[in-house]
Amino acid sequence: MKCKECKTDEAIIHVENIGDFCLNCHNEKMADMLGVNRKTDFPKMISVNDADGELHQFEISNRIMPDISIWNADEVVGAYQFDVFAKPEENQTLAILELHQKIMTGLGYKTLHRIPDGHFVSNAIHIDKKQYGLNSVGTCRIQPDEEGDGAYLVIDGKNILLNDFGRALTAFEGFNLDFQIRDLSEEILGKDMVLRPVGINAGVVLDHFEKTLGWFLENDSLSWKRVSACEEALFERIEELEMLFNYGSRDEAVKVGAIMKNRLISIDNDADDFPNYLLDLIDRIIS
Repeated sequence: MKCKECKTDEAIIHVENIGDFCLNCHNEKMADMLGVNRKTDFPKMISVNDADGELHQFEISNRIMPDISIWNADEVVGAYQFDVFAKPEENQTLAILELHQKIMTGLGYKTLHRIPDGHFVSNAIHIDKKQYGLNSVGTCRIQPDEEGDGAYLVIDGKNILLNDFGRALTAFEGFNLDFQIRDLSEEILGKDMVLRPVGINAGVVLDHFEKTLGWFLENDSLSWKRVSACEEALFERIEELEMLFNYGSRDEAVKVGAIMKNRLISIDNDADDFPNYLLDLIDRIIS
């Protein structure tokens, strides 16, 4: 089916009661409707070396929706995929740079390690006559199969059957396996990063927030000399709010976010823009 607008390119996006459009025409109509400028002068392809020095090529695309601009990087030959979300009215150049950084971070470490070919390892993952084992820390993407009856995992840009993954896990027999399912657009694990247990109880999040504020306040007042350090320290507390929103109770996270905002607004300070940046960060999370 051809695009309703240009009548040349294939239509890949269907808009209810309006028609079917190619990505370019869809983005143009959405940008006009939202009153924002489209970002068109960006590199459509990017090549990045992984941790082993192997070159990977990605196709970069953008899809504008009513309340979000989705930047996507799909590996041309392979299965790596990365996403970054931004608001349509925000600076899209920053979103592109974030996407580039995300690709480099994702390729900067491996979940699989190569096993020497000297002897056959029964519980290894076998791909293209090579043997791989699982590292103790890693990440993967859950992908449905073409029939839709099951799923497989994408690890280091390679498609791994669930049976093969399960067999490789037997190398860690007797250990615990912690897992955390996150959206593709969220921060990913990089080199020298691990998952760690973090409390996301609403009361704990607020206690940490107040304790951190207490390091910088004097008689409930914040000097402009300490604003930068205070904001940097509060980033971690706002990250805890984000985890509460994503993995705990969203209703509680909204209430905690509102309490944080009111508390920040109540602080007497002599800075020009405090706490505007922190308020914006909180709004992005709870909205």
